[in-house]
Amino acid sequence: MRRIFDIAIAVSVCLLPAASVVRADAVTVGQSSNEGDNDDKKQETPADEPTPDETGVDGTAAGETTGEEAVTFSRMSPDRVRSELLQWLAAVGADSAVATGIAAMWADEASVAALSGEELVDLLVESFAEADPATKRLLEESWGAGPLVGVVYDGVRTMPVYANQVRLFHARWLIQHRYFDDALPLLQGLSPEDVVDPAGLLFYRAVCFAQLLNPGPALDDLTLLLNNTLDVPDRFRLTAEIMQQELQEQKDGGLNEVARLMKDVERRLDLGRSGEKTQEQEQAVIAAIDKLLEQMDQQNQQNSGGGNSSGSQQNQPGMQGADQSQIKGATGKGDADHKEVTETGKWGLLDDKAEAKARELIR
Repeated sequence: MRRIFDIAIAVSVCLLPAASVVRADAVTVGQSSNEGDNDDKKQETPADEPTPDETGVDGTAAGETTGEEAVTFSRMSPDRVRSELLQWLAAVGADSAVATGIAAMWADEASVAALSGEELVDLLVESFAEADPATKRLLEESWGAGPLVGVVYDGVRTMPVYANQVRLFHARWLIQHRYFDDALPLLQGLSPEDVVDPAGLLFYRAVCFAQLLNPGPALDDLTLLLNNTLDVPDRFRLTAEIMQQELQEQKDGGLNEVARLMKDVERRLDLGRSGEKTQEQEQAVIAAIDKLLEQMDQQNQQNSGGGNSSGSQQNQPGMQGADQSQIKGATGKGDADHKEVTETGKWGLLDDKAEAKARELIR
């Protein structure tokens, strides 16, 4: 299991493409994210079948769904992302030079439409960084080994278009660097409808849950990723299928559980974290090992108990014969005379002083 998760994280780091920077013209501000969700759900089926880019934030294309069981998630339309970005810039009060520069990054519609979900998140965070110093610091720190200083979500940073995407961006970096405990709180409050990249949210959160030894929620996210999500990168899908199979076959207890707990402790210590949670996991390792030893001891007692009872019955006649036997021609019982051993005589080549010292040590 560790090998699969390490591969998942390594592949995500190596193959994660950088966001493309393109030139653009400003576009008209559109509806907010929540309003757009309601509009997408209420709209009637158009004559022409929409492309994935024309789906709403909930990923449900018109004409595709007939009920709740058919709900699918897809990356948010680039036009919609651009529109909500400009709305956020207006709320921030960005000056015209900053707004013009950000608009230029989104002008080439063909290039923006070709971006993957992860690239779209990157481009969006880069745009936020042009207008917000805290986001710029987070972005620049993400280019190195960290640690990252989190953003305080207050004021305009509470707007969903900002908060949800920056949380996903931040958590993705944390997971890629094995800070699963820090990443999970950032992702737990998010749903696929909240983010530009639903596939990235579900995949990274599943990895996070699995690494923190919580297979139930991990399997839930993997099921949504594999069955209800469009635009899933091949590397995500392949790794998710392997993870799903291994988690389904995972059993509690035994040496495998001990190995998982020890791996978690090792990760925490590698990250320099030896606090309360790490100590709890260490105690869990000891408890799991004690339980295994107790089970083995009970099993050995049961096995040896059955063997000894039958063996003792078979050996009793022989024991009686041994008590009654004696050497042929002997008239006594074979008892030897016991004599007291006196400490006299010399010990090898020791002189008197050395001998006295040796005897004192023996006593």
